Amino acid sequence: MAPLRSIAGKFVHAAFTVQSGHHHATLHKALPASTSETASIHSLSEMCRLFRATPENNLYLAASQFGRGVFVNESVPRGDVILSIPISSCFRDDEPPDWFARFTEDDDVTDYERYDPSAWAIRLAASLIDMALDGDAKTEDVKRGRELWKSLLPDKDMLRASLPVHWSEELLLGTKCTALEVAVDNAFFSRGNAVMAISDKLGQFLNDRERFDEEELKQKCHDALDMVQTRACRVERTCEDGIQWGPPLRVLAPIFDFINHASAKTTGKFTANAEFGIEGETMGDINDAKLVVRALKDLTGGEEVLIDYGDSARPAWKCLNSYGFVPINDPKSDIVEDGFVENVAELWMNGLRFEVDPHSIPFDLVEVAGAQTMLEGTENDSNEEPLSPLVVKAIAKRSSEAALHMLLVSDLSDTEDTPEYRHSATLSALLRKSQYQVLDAFTENLKSIMF
Repeated sequence: MAPLRSIAGKFVHAAFTVQSGHHHATLHKALPASTSETASIHSLSEMCRLFRATPENNLYLAASQFGRGVFVNESVPRGDVILSIPISSCFRDDEPPDWFARFTEDDDVTDYERYDPSAWAIRLAASLIDMALDGDAKTEDVKRGRELWKSLLPDKDMLRASLPVHWSEELLLGTKCTALEVAVDNAFFSRGNAVMAISDKLGQFLNDRERFDEEELKQKCHDALDMVQTRACRVERTCEDGIQWGPPLRVLAPIFDFINHASAKTTGKFTANAEFGIEGETMGDINDAKLVVRALKDLTGGEEVLIDYGDSARPAWKCLNSYGFVPINDPKSDIVEDGFVENVAELWMNGLRFEVDPHSIPFDLVEVAGAQTMLEGTENDSNEEPLSPLVVKAIAKRSSEAALHMLLVSDLSDTEDTPEYRHSATLSALLRKSQYQVLDAFTENLKSIMF
């Protein structure tokens, strides 16, 4: 087990990007599992052809330890291209459907305001809804490719059950994660505003509410937003020298969006073996650019392609909130970047909440534990280090109690038993397990200091 490295101050998470050349992108991607039948190698090969992605014949979908994933048929040397798909074949947030743009056009609005990044999910969701309305798909090949891609997407009800923004209060509280509860509260109101914005524009376009009743219309908006939330990728519009020439572009890239997540920051079994980025971009023009996935190491035939989704996939509660799954993390694995935090768990002490990881101790927690030992009349000499044996013992005791509490929470309701509810309850339990593993590793590392 990796030892505790330090007493940590306030955790600060900077936006994480994966670079390829001078260009970079940040992933915002989907739940990999699906209730659809496992696709054959022909399915991805045909999609590659229709979307003009290369290489055409080396990727296939199959069952994996993550549910379903993308595998290589033949070996790929380190640095070589695993997948390259033109941006022009993707859904883009700067190309909303005509019916959406028509009802949002305003000559008094600046280009920056019109392409406000906070509204990117709404524009992409409108494009997905337009696909269902047989909207413009640029070319016949792209249209056929999107139909094939759509047939392989996750079941809408199960995807909805994967996202905490749709969960009941009971399920949410069952995660024992305050950070997730706060994030879901914020997302709930943002989601409501987004649904209202899309349904209003779509209603004006249809001009006939008999096609969809009010609730069905809203549900279709939710379904589209679920897909965008879990499958979109952020692309930075930058020059070779790194200067940004336009607002970030969000795209939903078929084929690419089936690739599963693994951390690039830890050692061990569940680590990323590929990275992605933008190539072929020029100043003021991203139309000829491509989203490219390259091997970080030599891949053998039959190996699953895994990329790091970035900062939105860590810690585990954030990954669940963003993508609808709990990542597979080994809290005992080594961190390849000093000071990096892969996963955290919630720890309450004396009415205060802290986030701990297996390899460091928040300094504020040390102070609170020190104050507790003083109040209990067991304080050490004032000249001793803050992290005294008694302080370590107090923190370890509280951490052990918190870990045990994670195991005592009931998983399922006695009154509800649907596949969707069971899926949500399983994810809630997996998040608790993830926090338990962090607390357990944290406690064991504390004990290594004591003895």
